[in-house]
Amino acid sequence: MPKPTSHRREFLRGKALQKSLTDKAFAHQPTRTAANPIAPDNSPSYLLHIARKAMACDFQIFLNAGEQQNATEAAVEALDGVKEVENILSIHRSHTSASKLNQDGGTKAVQVDPVLLEILKQAKQLWRQTDGAFDITSTALSKLWGFHQKEHQLPTQKEIEQTLTQVGSEHLIINEDGSVQFAKPQLQINLGSIGKGYALDRCHQHFAAHGLTNYLFHGGMSSVLAKGQRLNHNSHGLGWQIGLRHPLVPEQYLAHLWLDNIAAGTSGDANQFFYNQGQRYGHILDPRTGHPVEKVLSATAFCSTAAEADALATAFYVMGPKHTAEYCQQYDAGFLIVEQCRQNRATRLHIKGIAQNQIELIDPAAEVVFYN
Repeated sequence: MPKPTSHRREFLRGKALQKSLTDKAFAHQPTRTAANPIAPDNSPSYLLHIARKAMACDFQIFLNAGEQQNATEAAVEALDGVKEVENILSIHRSHTSASKLNQDGGTKAVQVDPVLLEILKQAKQLWRQTDGAFDITSTALSKLWGFHQKEHQLPTQKEIEQTLTQVGSEHLIINEDGSVQFAKPQLQINLGSIGKGYALDRCHQHFAAHGLTNYLFHGGMSSVLAKGQRLNHNSHGLGWQIGLRHPLVPEQYLAHLWLDNIAAGTSGDANQFFYNQGQRYGHILDPRTGHPVEKVLSATAFCSTAAEADALATAFYVMGPKHTAEYCQQYDAGFLIVEQCRQNRATRLHIKGIAQNQIELIDPAAEVVFYN
């Protein structure tokens, strides 16, 4: 395991960053853009912003306005592609390939859409690599705890153990002919933890085919893909700035990050939890034990693709800093995991894969642990 170095300080203070709503890109909700004065060299210094609702969230694209003539058309086409992906992956629409697999996969092999097949293969690979911490078949556990219906309940250990028999990607069988079936009749898939990232990757492929090089995408603010630079707006050549919300104080930011040619996904339970006899239970469950994850407040994964970052954010939340660091030593990924300290609202940040000049810590009381 890599040796961490720990220090409590405010780092990268430098000059105070005076930023507008648009400077945080996806960090503000609702996100708005403003036309700033054109720089003296007449190069673009304001943003072009295109948005559309899909997958129960807002997908947004930010570009340097005026940089390339075909940008708006390409962005609209890319968001059309997001809707196409949704019509394949959604389990809430009876006609989709994912829904048909859930309906029939327990009784027979089902021929699925090539997009769904690609994602299922990637999801199963990540399930293996994370020793089961990422699992697209864990919906039954969410239903048991009442998170699926938002009617929270505390199940018995016997109920948890019984439900665990209906969960596990080892029961997801992908045949050589491209058909898919479930070894357990009760098995169900849910692509919510990887689908948004996959859609962003498709947007990136579309932009690359049209020669666009500077842009930021996000889906629901939890999945982000950034390429190139935000031009002439104090980016310091570091890419695009995003804001990481404080998981204990949602109206505040914990840190600012600069992303360039990288995808980031964030998982947290700040908005979905319940209390029972003074005990807090969050909605992110360990699919191996059936219980909510404790201690971790949020987890952000940094990867080369948005689908992988989306999925690994959930896995890293489940795995915690130690096992995540070990994973990232073996695979090409980085992370920022936030844990709660003993002091009220105090946090500890575990960081790997982001250089110190790519992060500005907002909370001076936070403890920071860097992993080599």
